[in-house]
Amino acid sequence: MAVGKSPRRKDAVAKVTGRARYTDDLSMPGMLYAKYVRSPIAHGRVLRIDTSKARNLHGVEAVFTYEDVSDRRFATAGHPYSFDPNHADIADRRLLTGHVRYHGDEVAIVVARDRLTAEEAVSMIQVEYEEYPVMVSAQTALAADAPSIHEGGNLIKSHQFEVGGELKEAFEEADAIVESDYKTPITWHCHMENHSAYAYMDDMDHIVVVSSTQRVSPSRVTIRYTWV
Repeated sequence: MAVGKSPRRKDAVAKVTGRARYTDDLSMPGMLYAKYVRSPIAHGRVLRIDTSKARNLHGVEAVFTYEDVSDRRFATAGHPYSFDPNHADIADRRLLTGHVRYHGDEVAIVVARDRLTAEEAVSMIQVEYEEYPVMVSAQTALAADAPSIHEGGNLIKSHQFEVGGELKEAFEEADAIVESDYKTPITWHCHMENHSAYAYMDDMDHIVVVSSTQRVSPSRVTIRYTWV
């Protein structure tokens, strides 16, 4: 590459012509399909979950709820993993949860022989929730009477720093001070690939995970700590 040059990406033609293969285009012989049971509420706890109909459906191999998985936590952020706890992301998430904290949070998972059977089994699982207040701002989440979103309090981490001297002195020397509150909408990049992953055991008895991720290193750490 050089300044003034416009090199062509190696995968450009395959992508614009639709010939590029993504994770969701790949499969393995005899592959099973997994589908999540997601919460229809934004905040609350699971009071009761009935999986009996789903378990008895022909083609269903297994059903797991939050009660079946390890309590080991992992971080949801995609920053590089650090062994220094002061620099590591907060491990505040389970593979499945009984305390839902957003609309669509995962409380159970169905494993079936095909995609349609998995989707049908998910619709058969009955979940009763206790709804909690939904907090959509920092002020409501940090209020004294706010329900707990995270164990140990809703302020899970904070940073303080100064740049260029004392803030009080800068205010005193400023010709003008403008103060206001600003809000921006949530933004998300428009990726070309769906969120998807599959795994298989190779001939050396290694678990191989194929995933639609752009961060290989933290994904390996998450898999390592949640494969239980």
